[in-house]
Formats: sequence, C-alpha cells, structure tokens
Amino acid sequence: MDTIPAHVPPELVYDYDNARDPRMLEDPHARMRSLILEAPPLFFSPCNGGQWFATRKKLIMDITMNPAVYSNVFRLAPEGQPEPEQGFRMLPIMTDPPEHTAYRAPLNQPLSAKSLAGLEAAIRAMTNELIDQVLDAGRCDFFSDIAEPLPVTLFMKLAGMPTDRLVEFRHLATQATSATVDHETRSATFKQIAGILAETIKSRQEKREEDLISRLLDATIQGHPPTFQEMLGYSVTLFLGGLETVVNALSFGVRHLARDQELQAKLRADPSLLPGAIEELLRLYGIASTPRRLTRDEVCHGVQLKQGDMVLLLLPAANYDDTAFPNPEQFILGRTEPHMTFNTGPHRCVGLNLARLEMKVFYQEWLKRIPPFRLDPQAPPRFMGGFNLAITTLPLLWK
Repeated sequence: MDTIPAHVPPELVYDYDNARDPRMLEDPHARMRSLILEAPPLFFSPCNGGQWFATRKKLIMDITMNPAVYSNVFRLAPEGQPEPEQGFRMLPIMTDPPEHTAYRAPLNQPLSAKSLAGLEAAIRAMTNELIDQVLDAGRCDFFSDIAEPLPVTLFMKLAGMPTDRLVEFRHLATQATSATVDHETRSATFKQIAGILAETIKSRQEKREEDLISRLLDATIQGHPPTFQEMLGYSVTLFLGGLETVVNALSFGVRHLARDQELQAKLRADPSLLPGAIEELLRLYGIASTPRRLTRDEVCHGVQLKQGDMVLLLLPAANYDDTAFPNPEQFILGRTEPHMTFNTGPHRCVGLNLARLEMKVFYQEWLKRIPPFRLDPQAPPRFMGGFNLAITTLPLLWK
C-alpha cells in the first residue's frame, strides 16, 4: 500500500482500488452504491499511487463547473494514474476552457440530434442483421455478438475508420482505458491507435469522404484549419469514445432487462416508454469516470486539496446519491432528475445524441424480435473495472 500524504486526514482514507476491487469485479454498480453508503463523499484511496474520489452529484457538479481549479489537462501515466500532459493530447477532452470551447465547436454540429437523425435507418438495418445471426439459436453472448459489433461498426463508419478490424480495434480501446496495464503497454497501445488513425487522416487529406474526419479537416479552430497533431488528438478521442461507452451501456441495460421479465413485457407492450426507460438504465448503469488535476491548493466541500492532487469523478456512483435520486437502487420510470452518466459542465459527453439514438433503435428492434430473454444460469456475466465499468461476457437464453 502506498503512503498517505500529510494533508489527508485519516477519517477521509478509504481503501478502494478502481481497477481491482473484488466487490467491484463481482458487481460494479452494487459497489458504486456501497461507496455512497460506506465512504466519505470525497475520500482518498492510497491504491495505484493515491488519489481522491468524488462520489456525490452536487460535489461532482461543483468540480466540473470550475475547470480553472480542477483541470482536465493531463496524460495517463503508470498504474493508470493521470499526470500533467506532455505532448500528445486527446481533443477536446484534455483541454480546459476557453481552449476547450474552440476545440469542441467543430464536433457540436455533426454530432447534433438533427445531423444524426439520418443514421436511424442504417442503425436499424445493422441491428436486424445482428439479430438475424442469433435469433434461431435461442441464445447468444450478447456482449460479443451484439453489443460490440453494433455501436463499434456504426461509429467506425460515421468517423471514417476501417470497419474490417473490429476485434483488433476493440482490444486496443480496452487496453487504452484499462487501469491495470503498465505504462509501457499503455504507451505502446496509444502509439498503435495513433498509427492506425494517421493512415485514415492522410487518406482523407488527399480525398474527402462523407465522414466525421473529413468534416473536421475542413473545420476552423481559432482561425486556422486543424494541424495533423490536432486531427490525431480528435481521432483518438473519437476512437475511444465510440468503441467503449455504448458497448457497455447496452450490455448493462440488457442485463437489467434479462433479470426483469415484467419490465421486458411492459416495454414490448408499449414501446413509447422506451426513451424514459433508456434514461433510467443509463442512470443505473453509468460507465465512465473522469479525472481532474488540481491547479492550486483548494478547499473543496470542507476538504483541503493540494496542487497536483488528482480527483477521480465517479459518475456511476453519483447516480446512486440519495440526496439527488430518491430510492436510487430502484428502476423508476419517469424520473425527472438528470443523471450523471454523460457528465455535466463543459465536458458533458459530446456523443450523447448518438448514444441515445443507437440505444433507442436497438431496444425497439431487439424487444420486437427476440422472445422473453434471460441470463444463462450456467454462465454468469463477468465484469471489468478501470476508468470505464465494463462487462466482458453476457450469455443470454430465450428458448
């Protein structure tokens, strides 16, 4: 166990390993709820080099709305511990306002709900192709058969990335966001991702296509077109965002439905309930946590933090905060409180419209075509932690 800095009071120390915690690997979101019940709202864990964890909605909102003090400028260092950024930057994520505003602007229009509406037919066709492949078997591993190929293939097409390397790309995305890989492996992974994306950028520099990378090449950022390094920064962000989050959100949501036959039947009978159900599934099963670095000493909600301290915003835990969500462990259709799964503040997820559209179309088709489904009692799901909570296998039965 690592040493605890002098400014951390003993009562705020709670032993939690974001990647290897046994209770988290057993059931990630039950563990998120237990952090609300057992740990201080802002606690320090000595694991993985030591960092703070924020778990309450109001606390996280206050941090995200103050980027001058809680900076997003860092890179991923050994043991998954962020440290100040040097060189390569994921854009617009690893910047603070006002720079962040300029880098985010070119993404807003192509990822708006209106711009993405034209993708609905393609998402529906892709969903039905995947369902066709498993329907008659009466079973599937939902994670590898549906949740991986659907959003990943769609996003690679949208961004202009090659769609024939899905398995390789998913492996790289998982490695890049894992909190357990060593520094050398992570660096090698990012270099590999950057090498692949550089090929796509060069190809689009020569000839534009109908895709996101082409549109970004034609954007203007602070009066100039994006440089090659900036394009690489955008592309790596899109790669990791598109290849990780929706895969896991779909998997956790379907796992919930597999354990709740009554809710399955209700949504089949009345598909108009789906948008509300999706928001509640997103709340119950948040995926990403995001780090911030202190730019100066600061007292945060009564806790003394020091310049250079790292705070991990546990967005999935904030969704179980009793002060923000009455009966947070229950699935309640029609909640009006906004959940934290897409974050809040300047860094609110730029891909949330695409995620919602994919999930809406997927659930419409899946519930229409697949009979009542359940978990396979012989093969329970397996989970993974880190900066993204994830499922690695989800066997389902419907015969």
